[in-house]
Amino acid sequence: MPSASPFSQHLHTNHVPSGIELNHLRCLVDERQKLVDALDREIKALTKRRDEHAKFVKEHSALLSPIRRVPNDILSLIFLACLPHNSPARRLTKLSGYHPALVVSHVCHRWRELSFNTPLLWNVIDIHIPRPLDPREYRIDDAMAQWEGQMQAIYEMTQLWISRSASCPLTVSFSGGLSFTHYANFADKTISTSREKMSCIVDAICDVSNRWKSVYLSVEMGDHDLAITRFFRIPSDDVPILDNLLVNIFFTSPNGWAQSSLQQSVLGMTMGGGLIKAPSLRRLAVGRLWVSPLLLPVNWSQITEISLGPRAYPPDPSFPLSLLALCLNLTRCSLTFEAPSPITTLGPIMNPAAISLGNAHPQGVAANWSPLLLPRLRTLEIWGAEPPVWFAKCLDLPSLRELFLICPVLQDQGGAIELVRKFGEGLTHVTLDPWCLTESRMLHVLGQLPNVVSLRLVDDTFWHQRRWQDPPVMLDSVLEKLTPRYRHDDENGDVGGGGGSSNGVYGACLCPALEKFGCRFSSNVGFTEEAFVRFIASRRKGPRGSLSSRPNVSQLSSVVVAFPSRKPDKTVREALEEMDVNLEDMVLITTYKAQVRAQVMSRMMAQDELDFGICNHDDYLSTVGPFKPTLGGWVL
Repeated sequence: MPSASPFSQHLHTNHVPSGIELNHLRCLVDERQKLVDALDREIKALTKRRDEHAKFVKEHSALLSPIRRVPNDILSLIFLACLPHNSPARRLTKLSGYHPALVVSHVCHRWRELSFNTPLLWNVIDIHIPRPLDPREYRIDDAMAQWEGQMQAIYEMTQLWISRSASCPLTVSFSGGLSFTHYANFADKTISTSREKMSCIVDAICDVSNRWKSVYLSVEMGDHDLAITRFFRIPSDDVPILDNLLVNIFFTSPNGWAQSSLQQSVLGMTMGGGLIKAPSLRRLAVGRLWVSPLLLPVNWSQITEISLGPRAYPPDPSFPLSLLALCLNLTRCSLTFEAPSPITTLGPIMNPAAISLGNAHPQGVAANWSPLLLPRLRTLEIWGAEPPVWFAKCLDLPSLRELFLICPVLQDQGGAIELVRKFGEGLTHVTLDPWCLTESRMLHVLGQLPNVVSLRLVDDTFWHQRRWQDPPVMLDSVLEKLTPRYRHDDENGDVGGGGGSSNGVYGACLCPALEKFGCRFSSNVGFTEEAFVRFIASRRKGPRGSLSSRPNVSQLSSVVVAFPSRKPDKTVREALEEMDVNLEDMVLITTYKAQVRAQVMSRMMAQDELDFGICNHDDYLSTVGPFKPTLGGWVL
């Protein structure tokens, strides 16, 4: 301890030292300053020694990291699992600095070398052609300079992905085009430069067409998009392993109209191009039908999965059946129906082998068609308008297990109801849009699904027009019919309480085999958390809290719901926990309006792109949509 100072009694006072005291004070300060300097030198030396020891510990501790002991083959699998297209949602990731393949390659030297030697990390090339900046807000020169920089970056990344993917089969997704705004006056030199940039990217992709496994083209064709037409000029011999194909063409023009000559040229290339004549083509998706698919030179007998969007050509009432009669090996089918037109008669079905372009248009439709057997079809999706009843009556689908009905159900005896009535007993996975059904029709449909395991209710505003004159579906009453009630339930309606000598279910309980349930709504409907809680509690807890004593009702294992309202004070999970419902082995995900908005905004800020799924973890619901084939999966 330092010795006491002779001036202790004067510290923190107004004392004025004398001349003798000043000399004494200076001696004391100098003496103690020497001690402080000595201690600083010791501290500096100790700090240096400490830093040396800390560096030693840090460098040697890194050798103890478990990740170093992970073999390269396992680490490569971890890298591949980071790719979005390997997730349940099967989403692709556009080429950018945020791509997982680039991220893992910037961690350390070992990871960089390993990522370079893992071609499957780089075999998915997802290109989004950006639009030039609005010249009303930016100078044209500045807008084009930024756009050209983006195009150059896309070209360099495309080359990088192609080289690092080695000889692996490629999945190529290309969307966009040279859509110049009609109010901008672009110079000829600017347009020429833009064509060159686009040509470089398209040529780089087309030069490796022999490696294409899956191709998704959603292109805008205008006056300046001649480079994109190369996709449709590729001979079929140059795409020997092409298995999946999606084509979606939009015709645009700087003046707001599409040149008919350009349309005819592109359609001619599409109809006679090599992509749709690829020898290995099995899965085909067409976003918008500019011509009847029956006119395309597709080997329909080998197509196993098909998705067709709305048409832009004169209607042919017999088209759906005529097409299905050619595709007897289908396992999955998605059709978009137009508004029905008056139909009276129908010609007999022909031998599928005998149907040709000339006789694929019978004079009438349905009444005289023989049953059309599709023995392998497991998934059927109906979009747009309600299918005619004759369409359902003509189908024989012994293997059908999944049904998507995202269409208005306008009649009690219509095509949608007929599909459910005819095939409902064999269905295990069903997706419905409750806004397309009245409450009575909804209950009628659910009553036809005794073996359904997975039920999804999705409010899809894009594929149908709201019928506001009809009252909204009161899902509380629908959930009530899905909620089993037991003979021992007490007077307060508590599920799973004691008492009662019988554990049987009384009353009507729809969908007794239900195990997975999901809802996604974009607008307010008659759906409350209270009814939802009762539904889950009854399906989980059962009589006397015993799951084994419920032979007639399956246990819920997964529930995913997106509420259109804001988060309440007490969440669904908290309410279930208060009821002592066991949620240990159950997937329970609930999102609310504010949560979804926050998740979307955070992703927009982080990746400069908008994901239209409900949320990252909601893969169960995000797969609802017109399917497009990608690595064996189906995405929005």
